[in-house]
Amino acid sequence: MAPCAMILVILRSTLVMCTCLLLGACATPSTNYLPELTFRHLAPISLEVASIKMVSLGIQRTETPHVGYRFPIPPEKALKKWAEDRLQLAGNKGTARFTILEAQVTETKLRTNKKMTDLFKKEVSERYDATVKARLEILDDLGNSLAVVTSQANWSQTVREDTTLADRRRIWLEMIEKLMGRFNTEMEMTIQRYMTKYLL
Repeated sequence: MAPCAMILVILRSTLVMCTCLLLGACATPSTNYLPELTFRHLAPISLEVASIKMVSLGIQRTETPHVGYRFPIPPEKALKKWAEDRLQLAGNKGTARFTILEAQVTETKLRTNKKMTDLFKKEVSERYDATVKARLEILDDLGNSLAVVTSQANWSQTVREDTTLADRRRIWLEMIEKLMGRFNTEMEMTIQRYMTKYLL
C-alpha cells in the first residue's frame, strides 16, 4: 500500500474512533429508570398453611379522577408484590387467602392564583390521594374461615405545577413506597396480634 493511502486509512480509523468516544461521553443515563419495589429485605411472615391464594376485588379504574394505572407501580401491583415477598408457606394443610379490597389513587386539581403579581410563583397544582386495603384469612381444608385480619393505609401527596413528568413519576413511586410502608407496618402488627396461632 502506498504511504499516502496508508496515512488516509489511519486518519479515517482515528476519526471514527474519536467520533465513537465523543458520542459515548455525551450519552446520559436514562431518566426513565426507577428502582424496583420489593419487600424481600424484610423477614418473611411464615404461616402454617399449605397454600396461598391471592384474590383481587378491586376494580382497576381509569376514568377521572382515578390515576393509579399511570403510576410506575400501581397500588394493586404493590399489594400483590407485598404478599408474594412477605407471606411464606410453613404448614402442611389449610390455605391463606390474601384479598385485595381496594387499591386506588385519585387526582384532585387545586386552584392556583393567576394574578399578574403571582405569574412567576410556582404553586401546588395537584394532590394525589392513595388508598390500599386488604384482607388475610386462614382457611381450613373445607374452606371455613379460621382467622381473619384486615388492614388499610392511606397517603396523600401534592406536586407543583412545574413538576416534569420524569420528576412526577419519581414522586409517584415514592408515594407508593410510603403508602406500602404504612400498610406493611399495620398488617404485620395485626397479624402478630390476631393470627399468632397460625404463625411459625
